[in-house]
Amino acid sequence: RTARFEPSGIELNLGAIGKGYALDCIADEMRRAGVTDALLSAGRSSLLTIGGGARGWDVEVVSARVTQEGAPRPLARLRLRDVALGTSGAGEQFVIADGTRYGHVIDPRTGWPASGVLSATVVTSSAADADALSTAFLVGGVELAERYCADHPGVLALVTPDDGSNVPLIFGKSTGASVRKTE
Repeated sequence: RTARFEPSGIELNLGAIGKGYALDCIADEMRRAGVTDALLSAGRSSLLTIGGGARGWDVEVVSARVTQEGAPRPLARLRLRDVALGTSGAGEQFVIADGTRYGHVIDPRTGWPASGVLSATVVTSSAADADALSTAFLVGGVELAERYCADHPGVLALVTPDDGSNVPLIFGKSTGASVRKTE
């Protein structure tokens, strides 16, 4: 039950679904215990809401690129109620080699870091699904996100192409989320 990689220094990270799965398990236990309102966070990239009162939970989605002052810029504000959110991007985990910036998520089709999408955020009913889909859309691109959301009601995606505009494209919808883009 051991996996090894050659060369050394390569590791397998279950961040694509692991944090979301943990949030789903914790939320199930909290609901069984009678909790009706909670916002659960597993870092900046994974969260799950239980209830949210009459108003819902306000959450900002920030750019993977920082401003000149070094702070992330808000891309959109979401109001969430009884849904989960997962975000994948290469804003914090990357390396620069020979002047080229490479993110940490590998495209299995090429063996190279994913490119073309700066960040992908997904809202759906399960945190594990939101995390998995955000990673898939980061790798698979805008067309995959658009097609998937069109075929799967209840899935909302904000995908920011790496085109310099820093403007997310919005696909699908979720009854538990409303989106307001920021300028």
